[in-house]
Amino acid sequence: MNFDEATIKYNQIFQPGLMEEGLAVVNEKKRFVYYTSADTAMKVLRNRELWFRNATVMNDYSEISYGLGLIESVFSGEEGARFRIAVEDIYSGTIVRAGELLAGWEHDWKLETYIACVSIHNSEEDRQGRLSMWRAYGNTALVVNNTPMTAITDLLAVFSVPVLYLSEKGLSDYLSKITDAILINRTYLRGLGQEALVGYIHNMLFRFAIATKHPGFAEEKEWRLFYRPTERTSPGMTEETVVLGGVPQKIYKLRLANEPENGLHGADIPSLLDRIIVGPTEFPYVSYQAFAGVLTDLGVENAAEKVVLSDIPLRTR
Repeated sequence: MNFDEATIKYNQIFQPGLMEEGLAVVNEKKRFVYYTSADTAMKVLRNRELWFRNATVMNDYSEISYGLGLIESVFSGEEGARFRIAVEDIYSGTIVRAGELLAGWEHDWKLETYIACVSIHNSEEDRQGRLSMWRAYGNTALVVNNTPMTAITDLLAVFSVPVLYLSEKGLSDYLSKITDAILINRTYLRGLGQEALVGYIHNMLFRFAIATKHPGFAEEKEWRLFYRPTERTSPGMTEETVVLGGVPQKIYKLRLANEPENGLHGADIPSLLDRIIVGPTEFPYVSYQAFAGVLTDLGVENAAEKVVLSDIPLRTR
C-alpha cells in the first residue's frame, strides 16, 4: 500500500489515524467479515455480487444523520471555534466557502450514498464468529481476504473507510488533533492555495458524515464500503430496483470478479473467500453441505474445509 506525498500529508492533517489503520490491515494481514443471513450469503456467492443499499434503509436508521448531527454540534462549539480560527488564519473566507459547499452537498450525501458494511475479522473468531454480530445481523459470516480493500485505485469509484465510533466529546477531541496539525502545517497548507484547503475540509466533513457511528457500536469494528453514483459511475456496478422487506428500492450490485482494468483486484470468489462460518442454526449440517456444494461449483479449492460450523451455543429461538 503506497500513498503519494500529497495524500500522506492530507491524511496526517485531516484524517489522523486513517493511514495507520489501512497499513495495519496490510501488515498484519487482517481479514474482513460480512455477517448476513444464509439466504443473502447464498445470493452473494451464486450471483458473484455484493449489494449496496441506500444509507436511508440501512440497519442503523441514523447512519448518516448521526454524523451530520455531530458536525453541527461540535463545529458550533468551543473546539469548532478553535478550528475556524486556525483555518481563517491561513485564508480568510475559507470557512464560509466550506460551509456553502457542505450545504450544497448535505442533502445528496443523505439520499444518494449507497453502502455495504464489513467488519475486521479477528483470528480468534475463526471457529466461532462474533456473538454480538450473530445476534444483530444473521446466521452466516463470509470471511474474506483484504486484497480488494487495500488496492489503491479509484478506477472502480467504490471506496472503503474504517468507521469512527465517536460521541460528541469524541469528535471534539478528534477535531482538536486536526486543529493542532493545521497550526503546525500552516505554511504548507497556505502554499496549496485556498481552493485546495476548502476541498480538504469538505473531504474531512464527508468522512465524518458517512462513516461516524455511536460509540456503542464500537465492537463491530466496521469498515464502510460506499458508492456515490451522483458523483461518479462505476464500471463494476449494476443498478437494479428490488423489493426488500416490502420496500421498493434502488440498489447497486458490485460484481465480484478479478478485473484490475476496472479496479477490481482479487475480488473473484475463489481468491476472495477465506472461509464461511455457519452461525447458530437449527440445521447446521444441512447448511454446511449446502455451502460446501456451492463453493465447489464456484471452483473453490478444498471447499469443504472452508466451511466452519460455529461452536457458540446460542439459541436461535
